[in-house]
Amino acid sequence: MLIEIWERLRGYDKWIEVAAKIESSEVEKTPITDRSGRVIDYSYESGDMLTWTDRQGEKQYADFTVPDDSPLYQLVGGEAVTIRYNPARPDQYYFRELLRTRVHTAVKATITTIIVLAAVVGFFLLRIKLK
Repeated sequence: MLIEIWERLRGYDKWIEVAAKIESSEVEKTPITDRSGRVIDYSYESGDMLTWTDRQGEKQYADFTVPDDSPLYQLVGGEAVTIRYNPARPDQYYFRELLRTRVHTAVKATITTIIVLAAVVGFFLLRIKLK
């Protein structure tokens, strides 16, 4: 329900709904290192190219990247998805599932930051109390 309110507020509900296609999808592997520079793990993202045809018959292209915990990470070249595009600027698009992924990623990062900050503050408060 919140997403529908967001779409109405932003005007996306008035944009043209169209079937788009994942033109290509490439996995990007990025090393995660510790302080010494030693690789301790890898993070994965999918870099995708999306295509759709506007009312004038022109093909539009857009790139997006999603982390490996997104449902969109599973998409491969040739798969169809539903998007909306701006009739005034056909190169602008709205992809509901991409918004969900970005909100999820932002919330996860915010929660992680809060936990780390709380741990650091707790550590310093404990040190002050023990002195």
